[in-house]
Amino acid sequence: MKGITKAIMRTPHMVGSKVGMSKKSADPEFDEYQRNFTTLEAETEKFVKNTKAFSDAVNSLFTSGSNFAQHFSTVFHPIGSEFDLLGKHPQAANTLKNVDDYQVALEELRTTIAPELELISSRVLAPVKELQGVMKTIRKMITKREHKLVDYDRFNNSLTKLRDKKEKSLSDEKNLFKLEQDFEVATNEYEYINGAMKQDLPRFMSLATNFIDPLFHSFFYMQLNIYYMLLEKLNQFADGKYDVSITPAQIADEYEAKRGESFETIEALGLTQRIVSTSKLVQQHRALSPNSATFGRPPTSPLGRSPSAASTSTTGSRNISAGSSFAKKAPPPPPAPFGSKPPLGPSSPNLAAPPPYSPSSNGVSAAAAKRAPPPPPPLKPKPQPNVQYVVALYDFAAQADGDLDFQTGDRIEVIERTSSAEDWWTGRLNGRTGVFPGNYVQDA
Repeated sequence: MKGITKAIMRTPHMVGSKVGMSKKSADPEFDEYQRNFTTLEAETEKFVKNTKAFSDAVNSLFTSGSNFAQHFSTVFHPIGSEFDLLGKHPQAANTLKNVDDYQVALEELRTTIAPELELISSRVLAPVKELQGVMKTIRKMITKREHKLVDYDRFNNSLTKLRDKKEKSLSDEKNLFKLEQDFEVATNEYEYINGAMKQDLPRFMSLATNFIDPLFHSFFYMQLNIYYMLLEKLNQFADGKYDVSITPAQIADEYEAKRGESFETIEALGLTQRIVSTSKLVQQHRALSPNSATFGRPPTSPLGRSPSAASTSTTGSRNISAGSSFAKKAPPPPPAPFGSKPPLGPSSPNLAAPPPYSPSSNGVSAAAAKRAPPPPPPLKPKPQPNVQYVVALYDFAAQADGDLDFQTGDRIEVIERTSSAEDWWTGRLNGRTGVFPGNYVQDA
């Protein structure tokens, strides 16, 4: 609470000094020491960050290298035994034989490097963090010195202003006496802490330099030791197996020569091609054939219906080469209801027409006695709604990107449809748009 009160009392003077309304004292000697101290703080923080980055990078290097060797060993051994790679490709004998040795070498190297990284943490990072703790204490003292300087300036400005006043009242005389006492206290406190800081900061800067210099040399030799261990271990592994005197450019050229046409062969495989979703296939077909109403994907005839002419005509466009994309399978036929009977054909010999209606003789005479009523006026055709809906008869699960899945009973808005129910239609459900088989739904 006391610190908050002092901060409130210092605020008017701090604001006034920034806008030039209040006088602010300056000590060039201390300002120079403070700039040097701020630079030392920033460089120490950079040293800590870079040391951590180096340790993390070395750890990641050997972890990734060990995993790399392990995966190569896992990949090559089943292939080598199953397809007889050594017999078919004798030029790859070195790779197949040395992959296990490479994995062992990297595992041993990672185990050997781990203690060196621990030394960096204990002998470099830990002492520098202790130095940062001391520097935080000094920074607090610099902040306290700034507060004492503000008190000194504000009491000095108030006292000077009151002394320069020509006509003083009784209250002014009382305030003058109090300000003189406050100014004397503020002067003593400021001069004490300012003198102590000007005396101790140069000594600290010298000691900090002497402290960091051996840490820097230790860190350098630890790095050098890690590099030597890495070089020695890899040279032992490569001795008699690989020529380590060639340049990276020569290694790249040799790799390109040995690779041959294998990369082009892999690129030509349909397995490596990007799968095109159903919606994109529909859009591509419509862009190429603007007169076509839809991009048909005739499913199997699930309801005992033969595909329509529109469905048959669009079937050919669904056959896509394996080199460019993959052909989407027709949707599964909808499940037949349990216990349902097969639908009857349009003409069945077992069906007989109902007997004609024969009115009685009395009815005929009564109808003849009366005049026939005028025919009713024709009904106006109801306007067709702009939005059409269908109801799902079965559950449908999406087979690819762009398909619209739904559950039995869902009400689907139809965006685009064909005259045949054996085609794929475009619809919207719950904000999702996609294509679905027309034989899975009926008009709402």
